[in-house]
This record gives sequence, C-alpha cells and structure tokens, in this order.
Amino acid sequence: MAEKAKSYDLVVIGSGPAGYRAAVQAAKMKRSVAIVEATPGRLGGTWIHTGTIPSKSLRESMDAIHSIRFHAGGKWVDRIIRDLPAAKLMGHAFKVAQYEESLVRRYCERYSIDIIEGFGMLEDAHTIRVARLNGESQLINAANILLATGSRPRRPADVPFDGWRVVDADEVLRLENVPKSVLIYGAGVIGCEYACIFAALGAETTIIDGRGTIMQYADQEIALALKKTMEEAGVKFVLGSKMADAKIRGASVVMTLENQATLEAEVLFYAAGRSPNTEKIGLARLAIKTNEKGEVLVNKSFQTTTPNIYACGDIIGSPALAATSAAQGRYAALHMFGTKPQEFPRLYPIGVYTIPELSSVGKTEQELKLMGVEFVVGRAHYHEVARGYIRGDDHGLLKLLVCRKTHRILGIHIVGHDACNLVHIGLAYMQRGGHAQDLVNMIFNYPTLAEAYGIAAFNALNKLFLDGEIGDPPVEVALAPADVATAEAAATAAAMPIKGHSVA
Repeated sequence: MAEKAKSYDLVVIGSGPAGYRAAVQAAKMKRSVAIVEATPGRLGGTWIHTGTIPSKSLRESMDAIHSIRFHAGGKWVDRIIRDLPAAKLMGHAFKVAQYEESLVRRYCERYSIDIIEGFGMLEDAHTIRVARLNGESQLINAANILLATGSRPRRPADVPFDGWRVVDADEVLRLENVPKSVLIYGAGVIGCEYACIFAALGAETTIIDGRGTIMQYADQEIALALKKTMEEAGVKFVLGSKMADAKIRGASVVMTLENQATLEAEVLFYAAGRSPNTEKIGLARLAIKTNEKGEVLVNKSFQTTTPNIYACGDIIGSPALAATSAAQGRYAALHMFGTKPQEFPRLYPIGVYTIPELSSVGKTEQELKLMGVEFVVGRAHYHEVARGYIRGDDHGLLKLLVCRKTHRILGIHIVGHDACNLVHIGLAYMQRGGHAQDLVNMIFNYPTLAEAYGIAAFNALNKLFLDGEIGDPPVEVALAPADVATAEAAATAAAMPIKGHSVA
C-alpha cells in the first residue's frame, strides 16, 4: 500500500560519493533533499563498505609493515606477517569504514537530508517509487532527480562464483583466512591493488590478463616500473592469453587459458571490469538513453536526455573514481540550483593504491606521440632524491612530459611512495598552464620526495637549453581571431586526461 507522496527539491538515488556530495551541496543551498538507499543501514555503497575505504585501509596496513624492511630487515617483516591475524587486519579495515559512514550520517543530519531506505525506481520525470523490503512502497515527488546507483563487479555466467573459492571485488574482503595462493584475473587497477595486498600478506599471487601489459591506459614506462616492483615483491604475471575456463576442484580452482596453459590456486579473484547498476530503475520508462554497456549518457552538466534528471559516478562510466564521482555530484547540484555557470575540471589525477602507489595527470607518452606533439621527458628516480634514498625506495620514478615548443607541462606520471599525494603539486601548475621553469624556480623542503619535481624539471629543460643556462619559456604570440578556435581546440586536447578516463 503506497503512502502519500512527499516532495523535495532534489531526490538522490544512491548514497555513494556522487549522491552524497550532490545532496550536501544542494542542502547547503537551502534546498530540501532526500537520499534513497537500497541497502538498509549502510550509507556509502561500494565506496565505504566493499571498495575504496576498506581496501585502502588494508593496503595502508600492509605498506606500513613492509616499509620497515629496508631499515630492520626482511626477517622482522616476515615475523610480523606470520604472527598477524587476518581477522585483526580486516577488523581494522571495517572499523575505518564504519567511522567514515558515521561521518556521512553526521553531515546528513547537520544539513537535514532525509534518508529513505528502499529500492528507488523512476515512475515519471518527477516521481520516484521506493520499494521496501517488507513489500510496501512509497512515492516521492522531486523537482530534480540524481541517479547515482554506482556499479557492481562484472560476473560472467561461465565463471563459477561461490563467494569462497571464486570471488569478486565485493566478496574478496569477506574471506575468513588469507589463502596460500590466489589467481587474480585482470591486470587493471583493482587486480593490481589486491595483488599487492595478497603478496604482502604472504600469499602466492599470480595476475592473469589477456592483454600484454598491465594498466594499459597508464604511461607504459611507469606501468613497467610498477610491474618490476610487484615482481620483486613476489607477484607473478601471466599476460597475453585470456581465460578460457575456470573450474572448482575440491578446495582449489583450476584456470585454463586460451593457450591451453593451466593454473591452480586456493582462490580465484575475478577482477575484470564492472557493470553499471542501471537495471530496473525505470530508465526505459522515460526513454533515458544509455550506451551499449548500459551506462547512462549525460551532457557536460551531467543531465540525461530528461533535463531534470541527472546522473553521476560509476553509472555514467569512466573514470569511475571516488574523487571524480564526488566532484560530479557537486557540479550537478550547482547546475541544478546555482546562479553561475560551472564547468567540470578538464584535468584531474588518477590514483592507483598499489604498493608502491601509481598516480598520473594529463597525457601519456604514447598519447602525445599519436597526437604529433613534440615533447621532452624529464625524469627523477627516487634513488636520486635524498628522501627516497633514506627510505630505500629503489624503484620510485617521477616523470614529466614537457612541450618542446611552449615548455608547458603536458603530463605527470609517478610510481613510488606517496605518489597519489605528490601528483597534486604538478596538477596545481598544470591547471594554470604551468611551465617546467615554474618547478625549477621553486624551492622545496629538504629532504622530501617533492624535490623530485625540481630534479625532473631540470632533467627536461637541460634537453632544451644545451648551454646549461635555463631561460624563460617562449613568449606565446597572440593569435589572430580566426586562429583562436583552432589553438583552443589543440590546447584542450593536450590538457585532457588520459584515454579511458574522460568524463562522459
């Protein structure tokens, strides 16, 4: 039996980073807001409960333990890992998740955002039906609606998932014990992050992928440096052949590849792709367009083909990061209720929480070559930086891609300790059209890893100023009006994020 409909300025379906940030932004602008959440008692979705927060918490614990290897020796690390109960590690991860959820609830209460538990479905452009677990339903009226239902791990029908020996990204953290051996299918972000965690926990870890490289959208020099570090940590790679079959045999899983090779382990973690949660939410009823993957199509303001209905986060596809999803939600709310035009940032960083971290912003070498842009590369290896040597970080690398003609920074790629923090220094310069000279002329604290920016900038500019005296960047001549559009298009292309991470 349906209850009488209540009206809001904004109703958000989904409480992940996109939905939550949109709700808070709208509430700050004195609008009435409600969040519809399908999972009873659990705000935050994958972001808080099965993905970002618990996995990064577990990764942080393992990185902290292994960071003492250079200083205290491997025997101490092995002893700590051997004596560390898996339940304690998992317990800490879920404790962090609970704390993060409590912050979300606190802010919802502060800004009087209503939380409505149930499965939200579009009835029409201004009405949502919320189906509750007890079979009852509730209608809600909304001037604006935001779809932020997120995504889920892709689960092919021929993969024998059982939540124990064959698991996906939502199930992997529920394993009661650390397996002695694990096969990870997928050499993307999720697969590589968990491979580092399992290897750090002492599991025999193998990554399998049909592609010949890991992190195919990353700068390949940086990806190869990460791969080498992971191999030294014990991770094995089987690349270039897809999975043909997987079968559970007793307490093990046997995977057969297309090249007829077989691999066996206690656990198979399938980490090849995610699917948007767009089924059964009423998209067809309003003829809201999606692509062949089921991702909702939106314009630059995150509006769907029904203008008062917006979509943000994983539901619209790449980049599908917590940070970008949160920003999308905020910008969508500003477009709904704001008074000045807001444009979503063209540049944003990509962070991969492997051990060590990988982070990047801007173009890769391979992309600039395809675009025909002439550039020079500046490199700073961590062992050249005092702080890196102190830490014993032999494989860290900070790489700058600098336009040969303008000396502007076109790409920054880092693998090594604290990469996901360090990238923001360069991002700040890139957003303002910064030149490599800006980094050369900046004084960094000593000893810090941030000094790598200065070393990499010097390395790049030394290739442009062969007499050793670094001059100012070239004066960029003002263009005639007819040439402005062409120049702006070229500049925009050079500044866009790496392929596969552009905003829909």
